[in-house]
Formats: sequence, structure tokens, C-alpha cells
Amino acid sequence: MDITRETGGGHIFLVNDDEERYINVKGKVGTPYYGELIRDCLERTEIAMTQEHALKAAELCLIAQNNAKKVDEYLFR
Repeated sequence: MDITRETGGGHIFLVNDDEERYINVKGKVGTPYYGELIRDCLERTEIAMTQEHALKAAELCLIAQNNAKKVDEYLFR
């Protein structure tokens, strides 16, 4: 398979020992979540995530941070 034949983005090439596959995903993929999240903040809506979900995520982050163990800096040298 010549994977250099396509130009631009929106291409997936899957190659393994058994097969070669090409998938054209142009215009089919993306992440609308982040745009929806920003609109939720600006417009006070709950399209990307409910307020309950966001607060639970924040709570779990605080619990994880509180329970985390401090690692000495020398381990990362």
C-alpha cells in the first residue's frame, strides 16, 4: 500500500500482518465537545455536560489530589 498517495488530512491507514485498510474520515470526525463546553459556560446551558456531572468531576479531582502521595523531585532526574 502506498500511504503517501493521499494529500491533506482526513485519512486513516491501518496496516498489520494480515491486511491493509484505508478509511477516508474527512468531515466525519472532530471534537464538538469543547465548543459545546465553551457555549455552555457562556450561555449557561448543559449541552456538553450537566452541572451535576461537572461538579462530580471536580469533586473527584479534589479527592484524588488530597489522596495523592508526594513524590520527591530526585526521582524525576
